[in-house]
Amino acid sequence: MMDRIGEDGLFRHRVPVPLALRIFLVAAGLFVIIIATWELYRGVWPFNFASPFFLFLILGAWSVGGPVAWAGLNGASGVWIVGPGRITIERKRPFLKLRQDVFGEYDSMRLDVVEMEAMEGDSTWSVVLVAADGRHFETRELRTRAAAERLRNRIESAFTSKEPLKPTQD
Repeated sequence: MMDRIGEDGLFRHRVPVPLALRIFLVAAGLFVIIIATWELYRGVWPFNFASPFFLFLILGAWSVGGPVAWAGLNGASGVWIVGPGRITIERKRPFLKLRQDVFGEYDSMRLDVVEMEAMEGDSTWSVVLVAADGRHFETRELRTRAAAERLRNRIESAFTSKEPLKPTQD
């Protein structure tokens, strides 16, 4: 179960980055880098009049493949921890330190339900926390607006309650 109320009475909503997606992004990025370099290095060395053109193509492949592989290695998984008067959003990255953003009842913030338009197929919906400084924090995407509104209501009720919630049984 992705959303649950723990023994401590806090509501937790996980926003994972699946391992399969990480592996795919790293493999795709490395594939672009390795294949382009392997196939085009003969145009660069030995140096000739076409070398700058082939070097430009290789650097272009690195500029695309590098960020794709980096996204796979470093994509942030997150968890929203909501309790009475407090929302903590933790973002964990495999090779960087844990980042936390904490919002209290006196912070100027709002929760919105936002449509994520898809190029093909149905759009998805997400709950977005908009901080006073303009930063946006998204929950995972849900299939319907009603599901996103239920999640927003659950977050709001856990945030506005005066005492910890009762744990859910898995």
